[in-house]
Amino acid sequence: MNAVLVGARRLSARWLLCACLLAAPALARAEFLFVDGFDAGPAPVVRVLRDDRVATIEMDYNADNPWGQFWTMSGSPKDDAGFLVSWWPQTANALDAARAMSGNDSGGMCLNPDHLIAPKLAPIPSDLPPGYKWLVTANRRVQLQPLANNAAYVVRVQRVNALGEVTSLPTQINFNGGDPARVDALRSSLTYFDDFNLPLGAADEKLWNNATVTSTDPRFNLFFINDQFHAHTLNGTRVDNTGDKSQTSQRFRKKMRVESGVRRRVVFDMDGPLSPRSVWYLDLNPVSTDTTAHASFFDEDGAAGLPAGVLRVRAQFQTLSVSLIDMQGASHQVATVDMENAGRQVVTNVRRFFDMRVGTDGVQIFVDGKSLIDAPFAPGAFATGDYELLWVGFGYNTPKDAVPYYLVHWDNFGFDGPTVDARTVHNYVTRIEGTDYQKSQRWNNTFPTFRINIPDDLRPVTANATAEAWLVYTYQMGDYSGLNVLPTDYVKVNGAGQFPLPQPVNNSVPYTASLVQWGMPHTARIKLGNLVQGGGSPLLVGNNTFQFFVDNAGLLNAHVEVLYPPGSAPAYTPPSALHHFPLHAELPRIGPPARLQRIGDTDVGEPQHLSANPPTRITVGGTVPLNVEVGNASWAGWAPQLMHMPVVSGEVWSAGGTAGIATVEVFIRPTGGVAPGTRLALIETARHVPAPQGRYGLQFDSAAFPNGDYDLFVQATTPSGLKSVPSYGDEVHVFDAAALSGAYYPIPIRIQN
Repeated sequence: MNAVLVGARRLSARWLLCACLLAAPALARAEFLFVDGFDAGPAPVVRVLRDDRVATIEMDYNADNPWGQFWTMSGSPKDDAGFLVSWWPQTANALDAARAMSGNDSGGMCLNPDHLIAPKLAPIPSDLPPGYKWLVTANRRVQLQPLANNAAYVVRVQRVNALGEVTSLPTQINFNGGDPARVDALRSSLTYFDDFNLPLGAADEKLWNNATVTSTDPRFNLFFINDQFHAHTLNGTRVDNTGDKSQTSQRFRKKMRVESGVRRRVVFDMDGPLSPRSVWYLDLNPVSTDTTAHASFFDEDGAAGLPAGVLRVRAQFQTLSVSLIDMQGASHQVATVDMENAGRQVVTNVRRFFDMRVGTDGVQIFVDGKSLIDAPFAPGAFATGDYELLWVGFGYNTPKDAVPYYLVHWDNFGFDGPTVDARTVHNYVTRIEGTDYQKSQRWNNTFPTFRINIPDDLRPVTANATAEAWLVYTYQMGDYSGLNVLPTDYVKVNGAGQFPLPQPVNNSVPYTASLVQWGMPHTARIKLGNLVQGGGSPLLVGNNTFQFFVDNAGLLNAHVEVLYPPGSAPAYTPPSALHHFPLHAELPRIGPPARLQRIGDTDVGEPQHLSANPPTRITVGGTVPLNVEVGNASWAGWAPQLMHMPVVSGEVWSAGGTAGIATVEVFIRPTGGVAPGTRLALIETARHVPAPQGRYGLQFDSAAFPNGDYDLFVQATTPSGLKSVPSYGDEVHVFDAAALSGAYYPIPIRIQN
């Protein structure tokens, strides 16, 4: 990456500021005392790291020792709360290039319609040039994207406080947009490489297969490319049926050969899931599988599953690890590192460059050029062979920690080595969104039919070329019965041809039947036949039906793969041209988190949660301090002044950034009254730009109210009107994801004066 340091132009400024905290006239007023004027603080220290179509911006950031860079917030809204980052093309040619790349102003977020609303950038300055974009953030690393490569840009960084006021002189840096050098070198040196430089929508179906499991919330099974030229895996756990381990998995359709005496190179750009129960895996599988049955959130030594003989790279929060799954299906950790301690802190939606070198003798992983893992394998522990690479976004009961869904962001994937199979794959599916899960059970004659539309003539276009048509699907139980596939079970294709069904694949050596356990997903492949130019086909042009006659099995992820020798593939209609492709923007939006963290001297916790039976009331009297947290979470009850960095926020995890906070309101109502009640306080938090986060220390005069039982409720609003999400820990169990933003979540109190 090309780095540009702080050669910054600093502009002088002085502002007159006023506070506006409103309350109903008859009610207690929460008071803040502000100085009428102040001098701007020093400009932020900024570093710009350029890469292909993107620049990483570091702000007041200790990259080598990032732990502990909390935001210290006393409760005054004057406390610094984050940064305003603005950037724009410097010349007309750069502006044209930027417009050609992207027609939106979403900034560094993956989903941010609020940033279409012009910020109140006055008084510094209000005359930003055409093509400018902006974001606010409480993270100290962000990425600006998409950028035109080698085009002149300007970036300006300013600190902002919890009122959305600019509090510092600006640091302004000229830089040359994206730097394609690293990615160009990868593209030219690797056997297979995908830079995901495609329009918003589906990835290349000739290279990637997407699959899910029965415990994945069907709304949140997405694999897509956004309008910033990188890819996303999105995942969330379904908890209303069986199991609690969700997957959204992408299998790369090309194999990598591992040979003795050679270290293969595997590269990818990736951030990490920071939500509490989320993980990503990169598995090198010796057998073809669309999902993994070897999913263990706790990564305990000896955890058993399938496939066997797998090399796994795993990331959870700041931990990166490598494990080998032996031929008896047992997992053994080879090496682990805390990326934060190693100076490679994971920050949401900020991708780092992973460069893995793997052979039969060991593995080394560089992250942004620094070796974090270098571990040998015992002789024979990792075998030679051809491996398929499988990405897995994995969630372990994500709603348990109030995460309806989360994103991982990745780019620039590839590996070297010989071409193992040069055939081209054309893929056809039942649907893209949701799930196609169906159950076959002989006891009540339920034999489901899957329909796959194939609008193309599948026969090769060159003589002497033989293509292969395969039906691929997943066995997995969506109820508590056991999977049972009899030797006589079969699938009927288009009401005619019958094909016997394979047993679940168990590649353990020696064969270990106990590895096949209830609830595991198993990928099955059935060859339907060969296709030649001018010959017949087992499949129709148009709708094809596949009826399964299985004794007892859940079935999903049904699709047809047709494999063509080089140069023989006919015209291809990808699934995204046939089926609705759900976009990220269609999902339930998750607003910024908001909560009452402390009332008086009591930390709000599980006894006050809506899921408690019944919630415990906090008794108050006289003037009571209220601590309100919005957009982030504090480190601990004994250190509420320390706000997390990286930010802890379902909004950030699900959207890649924050829309910012326009207002914060506190309401009170008599228990059982009409929600939300009477407004106690309004804090306007978008004086210049929406505040990225805030900790607000209020004073509530309970003597203004008769003794009795009341409910307190806090709510924040973004500039576009999106409401906050209650952030107490059990809200996803109380409200559906679509109802989270704006959900009424009261905290019970008892006034006793």
